Amino acid sequence: MSHSVRDCSCTCSEFLEEYLVAGFHATGIVDKKEIRSLGSIIIFLTGRAEPGPMKAVVCAGREAELAEIPDPAPVPGEVVVEVDACGLCGSDVHALAEGKTAEGQVLGHEFGGRVVEPAGPWRAGDVVAVNPLGSCGRCRECAKGLHFRCAAKPNVGITAPGAYAQYVAVPHDQLVALPDGLPAELGAHAEPLAVAINAVRRAAIDPGDPVLVYGVGSIGLNAIMALRLAGAGVVVAAGRSPGRRAAAAKVGADEVLDTRELTVAEYARRTGRRFAAVLECSAAPGAIAESLDVLEPGGTCVEVALTDEIAGVPLGRLVAEGLQVNGSCAFPAEVYDEAVGHIAAGRAPVTDLISERVSLAATPDALVRLRAPGELVRVLAKPNEREF
Repeated sequence: MSHSVRDCSCTCSEFLEEYLVAGFHATGIVDKKEIRSLGSIIIFLTGRAEPGPMKAVVCAGREAELAEIPDPAPVPGEVVVEVDACGLCGSDVHALAEGKTAEGQVLGHEFGGRVVEPAGPWRAGDVVAVNPLGSCGRCRECAKGLHFRCAAKPNVGITAPGAYAQYVAVPHDQLVALPDGLPAELGAHAEPLAVAINAVRRAAIDPGDPVLVYGVGSIGLNAIMALRLAGAGVVVAAGRSPGRRAAAAKVGADEVLDTRELTVAEYARRTGRRFAAVLECSAAPGAIAESLDVLEPGGTCVEVALTDEIAGVPLGRLVAEGLQVNGSCAFPAEVYDEAVGHIAAGRAPVTDLISERVSLAATPDALVRLRAPGELVRVLAKPNEREF
């Protein structure tokens, strides 16, 4: 089933669609964007029953390109979501740059939008955040909260087509409703905040504990917000990008280090400060060793960044001081729901991170620019907007 009003010259269905849109707009009932989200009404009135092409950004070698691909064909139990916004994640940026994607793959896993082909309890027009991770609820991985490792469910943007596209098919139980009146764009912020909340949980901090966030990319910045939600004490952020260091202070870091000028180890020596936890979000060479060096006795280092580094661990200190090292990747479903709740209630200033909104056509270039972000912090793709 086709889900959108498409550009085409001189067909009866296109004329009828434009006529309907103009009529509704004239009455003030609904604007053009809203009528496009009512895909089932348009389809019924225009008689479209066959899948048509949609626009998407697909992987091509170490870069990406705009292409036309078939509309998603949902299987029973899946809805089709019209993507309002999708965050350009650092993992997508690095996967492309390092040639770790498949030809034609559609990335994008941080998104929100509107239901256009419903299933389960959902109706056309519902505004939702989309959890990219499913869970069978039965395997050992799911029992441990490692939903991203569940082989029975799709991982949207990795093992299933993602949201750098106009439409995505997803299991209906992976949607979370946004409250009435909130923009669908907010759904794009839930995934990175959920990643950060899960990492903070694994750090097991107590209220008032001092914490270091090593790396101020999207996850590091969300970690600062998650730490504030958890009642952390002094939060020190460390990073290189000037734009992201400024953002770190804006969303709640008490001190922000430029690691090009002052190492974390030197900061600890100068101030005498040690940390109850370090969230390592940079994947910088040597970051784990440096993080362990600034932990207080009983402290925890959580590796959040995806890295291939084989790091040395000071086992003597690990044992004598009761240090802990663990990893955190993604989140279970209840953490995603918690993230949506914080965003909907305005408790996390996620929109303060947005540097740019780009059309789908401009997304490939943005993915390249984010390899050296400079002043860029967070970029959102808007697949159903033509330009900004």
